[in-house]
Amino acid sequence: MKAWIERLAAAPGRVASLHAGGWPPIVRWVPSRYGKLLILGSLLFVNPALLACGSAAGAPANSVATANQRLTGSWRLQSFGPEVPLDLPLQAVLMAELGQLMVTFNQSQFTAVGPGVNFTGRYEVTSAEGEQLQAVLYDPQGVGYHFSAQFAGNLLHFHIDDKPWAGVGALEHI
Repeated sequence: MKAWIERLAAAPGRVASLHAGGWPPIVRWVPSRYGKLLILGSLLFVNPALLACGSAAGAPANSVATANQRLTGSWRLQSFGPEVPLDLPLQAVLMAELGQLMVTFNQSQFTAVGPGVNFTGRYEVTSAEGEQLQAVLYDPQGVGYHFSAQFAGNLLHFHIDDKPWAGVGALEHI
């Protein structure tokens, strides 16, 4: 893991460092025009919704409902490290939004507000078990972004599967 962070930090125009907790790395870039995509990426990790998965079983439905309840409220984007280097415009957006972007989840709807972003969309938790969840975040155009996440205290560590925001990050519950 440390080698990955060192490679990321060595890339031109990027800075990555471990914070006191060690993980996830704090990655900073220069802002970009794709603010909505950045926000969506952030939201993907934080945005579970109620989706009973069509199952009559009580435990999975309860787990999804519990995960959705834990997501309800406001979250601040603390870190994000893409799996593939972002182009300069996306890097600029990410840099501007780290520590500033606020995502609010409420009843399968989200709002993302930051220096260069202000939009709403919907989300749904597709599965949840214990501290972990799988979810899909839908942008205003209806494009879905898949992510997995794990609660850790007041943080939500997430992994986004879909480009251009494939990577790992953390949101802090406010």
